[in-house]
Parts: sequence; C-alpha cells; structure tokens
Amino acid sequence: MDRKSLLIVEDSPVQSKIIRQRFESLTPFSLLAAQSKAEAEALVLAHEKELFAAVVDLNLPDAPHGEAVDICLSRNIACIVLAASFDEALRASFIDRRVADYFLKGSIDDLEPLIAAVERIYANHSVKALVVDDSPTQRAVVKRLLAVQRIASLEAGDGNAALGVLAANPDIRLVITDFNMPGMDGIELVKEIRSKHSIHRLAVIGLSSAGSGALTAKFLKNGANDFLTKPFEPEEFYWRVNQTLNILDVMEELGALRGRR
Repeated sequence: MDRKSLLIVEDSPVQSKIIRQRFESLTPFSLLAAQSKAEAEALVLAHEKELFAAVVDLNLPDAPHGEAVDICLSRNIACIVLAASFDEALRASFIDRRVADYFLKGSIDDLEPLIAAVERIYANHSVKALVVDDSPTQRAVVKRLLAVQRIASLEAGDGNAALGVLAANPDIRLVITDFNMPGMDGIELVKEIRSKHSIHRLAVIGLSSAGSGALTAKFLKNGANDFLTKPFEPEEFYWRVNQTLNILDVMEELGALRGRR
C-alpha cells in the first residue's frame, strides 16, 4: 500500500511526544502531529492521499465531542480513538461512527496494544476476504464490519459459489462462512477449502446462530481457524478477525524462514 503516514491528534504536548517517539522507534510509518481539530483538519486536507490511519484524542479544546474523529472518518481514514473515560453510550457512539478501535488514555503508558492495532490496520489494507452467507443482509453486515478494519471483501451466497470465487481469486486470505446454507453447509465448505488450501495460508472463521459447543467443535476439527456465534459484538468480531490474521502472518513468516534454510 502506498499510504504510510499516520496522524497523531493529541492536545497534550507531553502525551503526543511519548506516542510519537514510540511509533518512530517501533514502526516504519511517517508521522504527522496535530494538537487541535483545526490543525488535524488542515493536515488531513493536505495529506489525505498519504494517510492510512489516525490516532485521535476524543476530547480536544476546539472539538469536545469527537469532531476531529469525524473529520478523519469522513475522508476514509481509519480512526483509533483515545478516550479519557468510557461508558456504554460512548462505546455505542464508537460503533455507530465505525471507529476501528479505542483505548483509555489512563492506560497510555503501555503503548504496545495501540501500536499493534495500528500495525494491523495497515496490514489489513492488503487483505482480501470472502463472506459466504445465503442472507444478503447478513453478508452486508459482515462486509461492513470488515470495511471498518480496512479489509476488502468479496461475497458468495452459498458454498458452491464460494468455491468459484476462491478459484478466481487466489489472493483471498480469509473466508468467513455461515453454517446453515442450502446445498452445502459451512462445515462442508470448510472441508472443501481444506482439501486445497492449508490452514496456515487461508484462514476460515465459521459463523452460526445455532452456536452449540458441538457445532463449534465440528468447525474447528474440520479445519476452521475460529468460530463465532451470532449475534456477536463488533469488538469481538474485530478481535477474532485480527487475531486470526496475526496468526496467519506469523505462520507465513515461519514458512518463509524454513524455505530459506
């Protein structure tokens, strides 16, 4: 991906410096810094094509209600929010705004999770997923959640169509499939996928509203990387998807190391 710039929006010079120093020492990203909504807006307009994400303080002196977050999101820049406090209403607003992730500023001393979240967002720009479900509404829900994490996605309405999409798109790295579908259910689809694709190169996450322990075990034993019971919370979905992709990256790196020996 060409975009490699990260915007840090934080009104505290001390906090901003700490965050920027950690990102500079641990990541290859180019950093831009703003201390106000006005500065953030100017940087977004000037560097929109370079920015892939922004880490934004929710409450700024000239933007007490997260207006700086909305500026970034309106330009399709993934946004990770830093908040001084947290409650259910605030969480709901993050979900409605399609914020990629959020962290309490009280835990800002430990920046590793924040850095990991930004690195995953960056990596996700090169990930392509396939969403398989016979319900167009459910496919749309999952595709929208994937888009929040900057994952491009294709879709299929049943297992046979999914196999065709996979054959035509060998760069797909993640399949998210429902269980209950006509013709070929999700477990049968996983079996077909595993007959051609290694669990370390193509990840599969199963979904079902009939999430019994036995069904979870069937998915996993037949080659799924993970399983989610519907309905699920967006944060759980994000976490499972990103952790699955993190593991996939590690396995690919290990495979590459073995190949060089």
